Amino acid sequence: MKNIIIPMLLVLSGFGLSIQGSINGALGRAIGSVQAALVSFVIGTICLFIVVMFMGKGNLYAVVDVPKWQLIGGMLGAIYISVLAFSVPRVGIGLALVCVVIGQIIMSMVIDHFGLFQSTQVLFNTPRLIGVLLLISGMICIYKGT
Repeated sequence: MKNIIIPMLLVLSGFGLSIQGSINGALGRAIGSVQAALVSFVIGTICLFIVVMFMGKGNLYAVVDVPKWQLIGGMLGAIYISVLAFSVPRVGIGLALVCVVIGQIIMSMVIDHFGLFQSTQVLFNTPRLIGVLLLISGMICIYKGT
């Protein structure tokens, strides 16, 4: 049972990213791309603050002791949201997220292959290459249909 719950949650999270991208694209058209990213992060920060207050079991103060490279995730998220808010009104949510997913998968395989950021090493191989090439061909088909 546990084995199906995590993939289902991940799929639902993917649904959420598509909805978020569409909403931030519309907000970006109305107030500006970077401004939309700021609003998105402020609202997200408020929501996370409430969750941490009631459910947080970690030690937020330990953030001062972690390696500084572990703190750039927020910056990368801000760039992602800004680019999405800018791009979605121009190319649509489908193409935007297909491109994002391809970028995520390619970078994930680089991280896996070299074991970067303290991750488990998973070597790049022919089936993975075929998968990436199929994804890229799918992106081309979606782009041509835009």
